[in-house]
Amino acid sequence: MATNDDKPEGGRAEKTARPKSKGNDRPFDMWLHKQLHAMYDEIASEPLPDDLLNLIDKDATKSSKKQSTPDEPSKK
Repeated sequence: MATNDDKPEGGRAEKTARPKSKGNDRPFDMWLHKQLHAMYDEIASEPLPDDLLNLIDKDATKSSKKQSTPDEPSKK
């Protein structure tokens, strides 16, 4: 009977029978990788819009201020 090397050993999901290596990709994996890069590399290399960068900077500034100031006791 043929063994299925893709199944985990001993029924354990966290331990795989064979580690995935970059040099031994299956033909489908290589084709998919090539096609995805052909479709999305140009889009992924575009710079982020200035509006989005400004929002990220504002949020980072708020977060750093919130962490650097000690919590004030609530006034009742």
